[in-house]
Amino acid sequence: MLSIFFRIFIVNTPNCTEMIYKRNCPKCGDEINYKNPRSFKWADRAGNPCRKCYSKVISDTVKTKFKNGEWIPKSRDREREKTLERNYHKNCNNCGNIMKYVSKGTLERATKENTLCNSCSTIVHKKGIMNGVTKEQTEQMRATKAGFENFDEYKLRYPKKQFYKREVWRLTYQHPLNTLEHWELRGRCGVQGAYQLDHIKSINWGWENGIAPEVIAEWDNLRMIPWRTNLLKSSK
Repeated sequence: MLSIFFRIFIVNTPNCTEMIYKRNCPKCGDEINYKNPRSFKWADRAGNPCRKCYSKVISDTVKTKFKNGEWIPKSRDREREKTLERNYHKNCNNCGNIMKYVSKGTLERATKENTLCNSCSTIVHKKGIMNGVTKEQTEQMRATKAGFENFDEYKLRYPKKQFYKREVWRLTYQHPLNTLEHWELRGRCGVQGAYQLDHIKSINWGWENGIAPEVIAEWDNLRMIPWRTNLLKSSK
């Protein structure tokens, strides 16, 4: 049953107005703040403690299990596994190499699933860079994402493009940006009511068309737009 004794505070920030839900930790009594009403509701219903008390409960539980031998840290478990005898064997179905197992159960499972050795599995299942993507494919993706035809062009021109962007922003910040409309609402993506600085003629457009950085950074090319609009514009 939800507790009816909670407090709601309205906090005014530069970007938006937020409602803060507050409750006290049932263990230590410290105040806990929530921005999401759903998080507050479920925490209050379950009687969840604060992070400090929750961490202490987890720590005590882990220590008890370790003391009773019910839990072993992964590092120690790996060390213990190295000392185990592997008396069960099977041959790799692909190359014939001997594969060793600790228990009869793991051997039976490997036999049933036709498990291959590590070397053959890497080749057959095309494991490698980025889950099977080759180095050449990775380089091509990097080049395409940056707007270039191939990786050679990317290596040659990408540093220049980055310099171009830095130069545009350096010139942009020389303007009295705080006089732009909605400048006081400037914020990050995802913040309700936040605006972001936008170049009407984008930096990428200027780079692709050989426009001087001074032109892109002109005062008449600057405006403040909602973060969502700016995000959609940059994704086109």
